Amino acid sequence: MTLDILGNLGEFVGAIGVVLSLLLVARQMKRGVEQTRRNTRSVRAAAFNSMVENSIRLLEHVFRDSELADFLAKAAADPDRLTPGERLRWDAYMTAIFRHFGNLMYQWETGAMEEKMWQSYRRSFKDHLEEEAWMTWYLDHPHLFDQRLADEVRGILEDLAREGVPHAVAWKDGGGRIGFKASLGSGTEG
Repeated sequence: MTLDILGNLGEFVGAIGVVLSLLLVARQMKRGVEQTRRNTRSVRAAAFNSMVENSIRLLEHVFRDSELADFLAKAAADPDRLTPGERLRWDAYMTAIFRHFGNLMYQWETGAMEEKMWQSYRRSFKDHLEEEAWMTWYLDHPHLFDQRLADEVRGILEDLAREGVPHAVAWKDGGGRIGFKASLGSGTEG
């Protein structure tokens, strides 16, 4: 063999080595992508499980404790008749509920929750805001929550107003304000 033949053979073997290395890297990248997908599904499943547990935790007290259920029914029917202690309890409960919905919305926005699950939770949120006491409470306390939740509540109340829900229609006819500045009486949306 001549030196030229050996050189050509070396280049050929080197080229085969490069191709094999590239195939190995591509295979490992594919495995990495598949592992990332599995990890993403696992994280989403864990996040979803946590959201469901939080929802159940909030609801569990209502169906296990008849006193709390009676209190919530009383508060929703006429929050103006609550004693100072009951008002504190109502405020704490409502803060927890609205924070929960804010968290659900955040999970959806970040991709941890699928669209169809968010729509299910949003329908539940809308059902609650059909109660005048829920809407009134939120409109008195929007400064406790972020602007994204205010925007979501605004959208739901606009839907309810279009559907003819009386308190939502009155809210809309009154200017439809929600937000930090509106809660401070400035008359502008925050």
